[in-house]
Amino acid sequence: MKELFRGYYKLTDKEIQNIWNSGFISLDTNVLFNIYRYSEETRKELLRVIQKYSTQLWLTNHSAFEFHKNRITVISEQIQIYEETIKAFKKLENDIVKNLKTPHLSKSVLLKFENTIAETIKDLEKKKDYYKRLLTDDNILSKISALFEKKVGSAFTSSEILEVEKEGEVRYRKKMPPGYKDNDKSENKYGDLIIWKELIRKAGEDKKPFILIIDDLKEDWWLRAHGQTVSPRQELSQELFSETGQSFHLYTPDRFLEFASKTEEVKQEAIDEVREIRKEEAQKFYDDRIFDVIKTNLKLNDFLKINYSNKISENIGRTFSASDFMKKYKLIDKVKGLNLLDNISMRDLINHKEQIAIYLKTMNAAAELQDAIKSIPKFDFNENRNDDINTNDSVS
Repeated sequence: MKELFRGYYKLTDKEIQNIWNSGFISLDTNVLFNIYRYSEETRKELLRVIQKYSTQLWLTNHSAFEFHKNRITVISEQIQIYEETIKAFKKLENDIVKNLKTPHLSKSVLLKFENTIAETIKDLEKKKDYYKRLLTDDNILSKISALFEKKVGSAFTSSEILEVEKEGEVRYRKKMPPGYKDNDKSENKYGDLIIWKELIRKAGEDKKPFILIIDDLKEDWWLRAHGQTVSPRQELSQELFSETGQSFHLYTPDRFLEFASKTEEVKQEAIDEVREIRKEEAQKFYDDRIFDVIKTNLKLNDFLKINYSNKISENIGRTFSASDFMKKYKLIDKVKGLNLLDNISMRDLINHKEQIAIYLKTMNAAAELQDAIKSIPKFDFNENRNDDINTNDSVS
């Protein structure tokens, strides 16, 4: 029976070892984007480790296309982050230095504070200028391009894309992975499915297994149960095996670095930073899940015209509970019971308090929301997975 349903069986240590030794290694678009988001030290370390597997690297054409298409946007986001951080430090300096009320700082402490703030702003300005230069002279792009020189797959034809999209409509209705969590996207809805189809084609043509390094945390890639990440979605493994006789494995970038560290030295600081970025993405993933429930169960679509790319208020990047939000805007009496929403990111909702207040007067919504929120599992993205080979094994 196992031979018929190989995708539903956990890979053995030997099978995972074989994928590392003989398979090709591909990167998801978001992994390439995050290279721009890491510190310089971590970026260099990750690229160095990836380079060690240069003979096995291969990139799907769609990932390469999306990377080039959105690269400038990612760089611009980093510039904006530095600008906002610099602005925040300048405001802090102004508030402390020019504050004529208590508490007062002693002159010696105040001088140290001013020097520290000035040094910090100078460093932030330097990094911001670096990202500005990337807009016209992108040395990160040059390094990534060199890594994947002659290692990018051929694009699907227009008719092949239409076939994938037609199949995607059926798969998404049935919630067949991957990509169905992107069904509400206005563009690139079938991007994950196109990437998956390219990987299947490559595995079949080369008769090789593969590793996909991915920064996508959605459940249309990962199988999760009771808050644990079990493995890649078994339907994907079964589909790949049925069509090609091959197997594959998923790794997040930090897990990839950990695995690579078994055979060579990898800076722990780099692993920690990559993991921290993943944890931030995990929290955003969970926040978005709850936000989806709010929109679905409370039918807030007419009230909340949220655009995640819009500039948001001074609270940008701040996560605080809905109970804080309700208290801040004196809505707690009107929506009694909605303190159930702790841990929701309100950074996009902050500008829509009036519209929310109008709708949340309906107390029946609280009961509906309570049931819906309870149905969402809160995944622990920090736990160690048991789907890798034994830590005493090595990668050759």
